[in-house]
Amino acid sequence: LKFRLSGESPASPCHPSRKLAGDGRESMSRAAASKASKEAGKANAHIKAEQKEREKSLGLNGTIKSAIGADVLMCKACGATQLGPTKCECSGGRVKPAPDDDGLAELIAAAKVRMAANSEANRQETMRKSEAVAKERANKKDAREEAANDLTAEYYGDDGVECFQIVEFGIGKLGMDIEKNAISKITEGQAVELKVATGWVIHRVNGEDVPADKKAIVKAVSSGMKAPPVKIGFRVPLTDGFAHCAACNKFFSTDKFEEAQLQKGPGKQMCGSCEEFADMGDFGD
Repeated sequence: LKFRLSGESPASPCHPSRKLAGDGRESMSRAAASKASKEAGKANAHIKAEQKEREKSLGLNGTIKSAIGADVLMCKACGATQLGPTKCECSGGRVKPAPDDDGLAELIAAAKVRMAANSEANRQETMRKSEAVAKERANKKDAREEAANDLTAEYYGDDGVECFQIVEFGIGKLGMDIEKNAISKITEGQAVELKVATGWVIHRVNGEDVPADKKAIVKAVSSGMKAPPVKIGFRVPLTDGFAHCAACNKFFSTDKFEEAQLQKGPGKQMCGSCEEFADMGDFGD
């Protein structure tokens, strides 16, 4: 009678008891799926961890991985790979790796051999280039020394204490500072290689006499660099122990200079006579 009054029987799909049972099964199904997904995630994470540990034990890193690239293991027996260097020469033919064998150990070994070969080739090429550069520098140095030792250089002046020497400069840093017309300092650059020395005096640039003026000399050298090399003619003392007087434009033995004057350096120092005249007011430094 109760069932008839409600209009529904317990067997009816729309009966409340049936709906509750369906909702329960659906909830259990979602929970099972969630659990299965978590377990699958844990399993994948475990597999990845094992693979990472395996790669680490085999010595795989980013550099080796890049060297492996698209290489493929061709023979499990001899370790030959597509990129080499080993080529399979097995008498029984190639032994293909099993479907579950990624051949990682063999690929890493082959990559290391290729990397070592490339490194050695690069080293040999670097040595070859270094030897070529050293040989070229040696040839240039010999040529410069031959020119520097050429005793046909003309003598300059009436006192026989100096000579005239021409030095060729190419494009690049000259490597010398000028005070007036004298070399006051040698820095890094061509001057070091060409064995130019402090105290030398610039007299000509490309065959033309230049005044004892830094700006005029720099201008002449800059103009000459438009069609290098630039040939700079230096007045050079024949022996050590001589210095150039910026006032009278001559070389004298250093005992003709006061110590204070020598400390001023080339392009500024004056011999004793010129210093005396300067003190008298005839000319200044």
